[in-house]
Amino acid sequence: MNSESALSNATIIFNPLAGRGKTPSIANKAKSFLTQQGWATVNVIQSEYAGHIENVLADEWGKQSQLIVLIGGDGTLRELVSGLRTANLHTEIAFIPTGNANVVARELGIPLKPQHAIELLGTRDTKEVDLCVLKQDQQPDQIFLAMLEVGFGAKTVSICTRLRNGPLKTAYKLWGDFVYGIAAVMALKGLSEKTFNITLDNNAQSSISTHCVVANMRNYAKGWSLTPDAVCDDGRIATAISKQTGTVAIFRTFFAASLTKKLDPTYMDYKKANHVEISNADGLFVQIDGDPITLSGKAQITVEKGAFAIRVKATT
Repeated sequence: MNSESALSNATIIFNPLAGRGKTPSIANKAKSFLTQQGWATVNVIQSEYAGHIENVLADEWGKQSQLIVLIGGDGTLRELVSGLRTANLHTEIAFIPTGNANVVARELGIPLKPQHAIELLGTRDTKEVDLCVLKQDQQPDQIFLAMLEVGFGAKTVSICTRLRNGPLKTAYKLWGDFVYGIAAVMALKGLSEKTFNITLDNNAQSSISTHCVVANMRNYAKGWSLTPDAVCDDGRIATAISKQTGTVAIFRTFFAASLTKKLDPTYMDYKKANHVEISNADGLFVQIDGDPITLSGKAQITVEKGAFAIRVKATT
């Protein structure tokens, strides 16, 4: 029994749409584990709709709990972190990843197998992780934990989202990577060469590109990396800005990402910054943490250092 957590309150929040329908069972197993560890009260809450965690549950249960165990994918975790930030709460988080890419879990070394992630609930080791804030005129702040992307990869995400919510909904639950592959092939059709501007740290000179990644974390997908220099707790934003366009440039970029290698400076510009501005991206494909969004006007991106605490494996 963990005496440090005795008489404490923990809340388990799970996304029933994640994990191929297995999240309720995982939540019950997590509750049993926490009870055995000595937690006096363990609440189990199911999210009911998109935005439920961010707009309601984070505030409601964050005030009552010393620990929130979140079961879902990267988007579900982003909802929780965003909701806690809005409520000005700093409740400790434990994460049991049940998404497709699980970028944040891979970055932080959180086990991808639910039982191993549950066992991590017994540790007291946490990591203070940065987050990035996206500001646009006349819109509420949006945060992202891993990355913002403009261009081909974001187009793939947009198409995949449409497929997984429509004709390939069942296929996505069983073979998520296969559906992403179909989306990537579809994204190659009608490639846009429309450019946008990206400026780092208010520099007088901006870059013009058709594709970029603005990242807080190294991981882009399942072990891939478009920003190998990104560090999630250094208070800096890593960027990868494409210098070339076209199908060959796309294949070159993502092949290097699959090897977690940088491209030659002729093809990609890698830099770090405290502030990023993106403009003239209206109508382009954009995604944050695997979810499509839209940009309009000028978008400002900043970083908040050590914004949330999450349980990780003990370091030796």
